[in-house]
Amino acid sequence: LLIFDLDFNDLTGPIPDELFNMDMLQQLDLNDNNLSGPLSTNIGNLKTLTFLQLDHNELSGNIPSEMGELKNLRIGFFNDNDLTGVMPPEVCANRNITSPPGLLGTLVTDCSPPNPEVDCPCCSSCNVPN
Repeated sequence: LLIFDLDFNDLTGPIPDELFNMDMLQQLDLNDNNLSGPLSTNIGNLKTLTFLQLDHNELSGNIPSEMGELKNLRIGFFNDNDLTGVMPPEVCANRNITSPPGLLGTLVTDCSPPNPEVDCPCCSSCNVPN
C-alpha cells in the first residue's frame, strides 16, 4: 500500500499503531476527521513517507522527535489540532532550509503569535491556533 487516504471521514479515537507498520507507505492523509490523542512515537517507522496530512483533528501532546526519522518527508501538515510544545529539532533538521538541505519543504502547525500552541522556528507556515 502506497497511499492511505481517509480524509473527511469523521474518524474518531487515536490513530491506530498498525498504520505505522506500513513500511512502503508514501502518503498518509487523515485530515479533517476527529482523531484524538497523542501521535505515536512509532510514526518514525514510516521511512518511505513523503506526504503527511494530519490537520483539522483533535490530536494532542507533543510532536514526537521520531518524526525526524522521516528523511523522505516533503510535506507535513499538523495545524488545527491540540498539539503543543516545540517542534523537535530532529524534524527541523529535515527542512530544505538547512545545510545540508533536507527534503521537507512544507511544514505547517499552529505556531502564529500571539499565543502559539507549537513553537516552530522551522515551519514554512504558521496557522493561528483556534
